[in-house]
Amino acid sequence: MHRILIKNGIIVPMDGNNRTIENKALLIEENGIAAIDSAETLVKKHDINQTIDAGGKVVMPGIVNCHAHQGWTSLCRGIAEDMTVEDYIFRLTEPLIEHVVTDEDMQCFAYLDCVEMLKFGNTCISEFETFSDDTASAIMESGIRGVLGVNMTDADWDFSDPNALPNYNPDLKKKNLDKAIKFYDIWQGKNDGRISVRFSNNVPLLCSPELLTETKILAKERGIGVNTHINAEPMETEAYQLMYQKTGVEFISDVGYLDENTNLVHMIYTKDREIDIVKETNAYMIHCPFEMGKRGACAPLGKMYAADLNMALGSDWLMMDPFEQMRFAAVLARVNSGDALLKNAYDFLEMFTIKAAKALDLDDKIGSLEIGKLADIILVDFDQPHIVPMNSHYDPVTNLVYNVHGSDVSMVIIDGEIVVENGKVNTIDEQKAMEDANIRSEAVFNKFKSLDTNL
Repeated sequence: MHRILIKNGIIVPMDGNNRTIENKALLIEENGIAAIDSAETLVKKHDINQTIDAGGKVVMPGIVNCHAHQGWTSLCRGIAEDMTVEDYIFRLTEPLIEHVVTDEDMQCFAYLDCVEMLKFGNTCISEFETFSDDTASAIMESGIRGVLGVNMTDADWDFSDPNALPNYNPDLKKKNLDKAIKFYDIWQGKNDGRISVRFSNNVPLLCSPELLTETKILAKERGIGVNTHINAEPMETEAYQLMYQKTGVEFISDVGYLDENTNLVHMIYTKDREIDIVKETNAYMIHCPFEMGKRGACAPLGKMYAADLNMALGSDWLMMDPFEQMRFAAVLARVNSGDALLKNAYDFLEMFTIKAAKALDLDDKIGSLEIGKLADIILVDFDQPHIVPMNSHYDPVTNLVYNVHGSDVSMVIIDGEIVVENGKVNTIDEQKAMEDANIRSEAVFNKFKSLDTNL
């Protein structure tokens, strides 16, 4: 049995007790956490194959990122930031999907996105829309724990036009449901269980009520969850009223879409009654603060926290540093509410660890450092000028949320395997991933510029 001993670090277990553990070591046996005790005791009891000196470092659960778009992050970073959402959807990403990018392109960019994710301490990602089997392969090869989304819609509808009506296509519905089932059959449980699947419906407006209902039935039959973006844009909320004389959350609630296995991404333009419905159904809000802040938008977070919604964090796209995301989560909430003490550092760290794991129905396996759970662990180097001083007067959790950067992550362990060591990824050739992405992005945007997009 292979055993790794991590000693001399400050352990932040995220076990719900808002505590740190000092002067103890953590023992990994094979792919699981076997013990937390003094290093001397563990060495006496067990044959140790590898010892990691975590002096000056925090030992914590890996980040569980509840919303990401692998491939799109590195392709569009530096291009999509100073744009309206209408522009980057209708004038950037849709033309790219329809006319430019290939499966091989997206696999290339997914490799680079996985490098970024891993280096910043993301050990599990919920990928909303896996572009292809090639993208899934890149995620699997990286060693990250991937919850792969299969996106289904059955309408061609430009809902930026308030007078447009959806044209639901039964053949497209069947095609996408069949695709989702096939993807599930291929990928569920791959890589010794590191890969799992959820079903996604991009925006409920692009789905017939029948598709939403059937998606939920298929997911329940397979014991998996569902994802959707909702209330992300004002035009979207107006369209629900136009089509159904309901809010978006009322609409999906009435078709039986909401329960504890439903992740609702964004929820920016959300009304009080919708907050009540989400609370009543135990669905999860997946908050992506950095992306929302760049848009000049913010959900009614004061009301949401007061309602004690189930909430977890995601990065969305373009920037994958979870520590920056936590800072934005704190700042946006306090600006929105006017309450400088709204939530604390531990609350925000929970949203990217144990609460995020619960949102993905993985909290029995990951999200905290507890005996019997899988060894998804990161080490964060606190011996940095932007973190020091660090002694008994200072709270490691507060520093993790407000002062740490993703680049301070020095080691990442997933399923007991070291995938990042001394800040370098072991599973993917970083330099090649960057070089390939540079070459492919040049070709992609040369082709893109030949289109009449007026971007």
